[in-house]
Amino acid sequence: MAGLPTTTQGFSITVSTDSVNGPLNLAETVLSGQTAKPEWLRERTKFTNVDVLDGTPLKYTVAHNGDTDSFALEVRAITHDQNPDRKELARSLRKHLIQVLGLSDDLNFFYRKFGVEDKVLSLTFRNLRGLRLMHGTDLFESLICSILSQNNSVRLWNRSARLMMKQYGEMVNFIDGSHEFLFPQPEILAKLNPRELRSKTSMGYRAKPVVMVSRMIVNDELELSTLANKSYEDAKKSLLELPGVGPKVADCFLLYGAGRLEAAPVDVWIHRIVTRLYLRSRKTSRMKTAAFLRERFGEWAGYAQLYLFDYARTGSF
Repeated sequence: MAGLPTTTQGFSITVSTDSVNGPLNLAETVLSGQTAKPEWLRERTKFTNVDVLDGTPLKYTVAHNGDTDSFALEVRAITHDQNPDRKELARSLRKHLIQVLGLSDDLNFFYRKFGVEDKVLSLTFRNLRGLRLMHGTDLFESLICSILSQNNSVRLWNRSARLMMKQYGEMVNFIDGSHEFLFPQPEILAKLNPRELRSKTSMGYRAKPVVMVSRMIVNDELELSTLANKSYEDAKKSLLELPGVGPKVADCFLLYGAGRLEAAPVDVWIHRIVTRLYLRSRKTSRMKTAAFLRERFGEWAGYAQLYLFDYARTGSF
């Protein structure tokens, strides 16, 4: 970690190669479309996001300098406070980035293991080297975004999430003169009429389960931290009892929100890819496709589906 200038305009840190477990391709990771939080905003080669760390809203911009194997992430951060505790925030931001960008995931082990054991998956490694799985840091945000992603394109569910933030999230004024909206709290969404939410966010039928789940949390009928700490099978069973949550949404939450790498969300694209490449187009259900991925790739099933989806998305197969 480096930087921490005394200017009131923020502070800087550096996350270098020796802090990361293997290679990193920041752009491929952020733009993969596989996440359970709104996509970071891109400006040329830099990416900007807002999170609340230690109770302080923080706006940070990340640039990847170097290549996938030897690099430094140069991070510039600002707050709404003229005199924040920069040293403490810098430590929290560094820890946060390691978590959210999956920088502790042992990618080299993943490549070694399946480079030998799986000829199909290994075809993706050269083009996607450094692609990491983004992890959510807020369980409520992860669940709501997972619900928004159901039967929806990445562009459209991100649009709905941003509209919801603008309409119902807290606005924060930063010291550079900009302002951003935080993700809405469950107490706010729980009070809404689903029709109002739908009309202002273009999220369609998903508005009703978003409001219902928010009400369950506010009424102490749903404790996400307890649910996330259950076994994979028990957690998924509980999730499937929630409104608006099917197998794919449940696995999205478990993988991206709760960090359960054995979860493998299967949408129409992953279903087609897996049945074509592994099951020789045999007719099978999405649930069986997800079970196949977990059985074949074990604790790396989430990464396997990430790589297969992204590789196929580029038309390489």
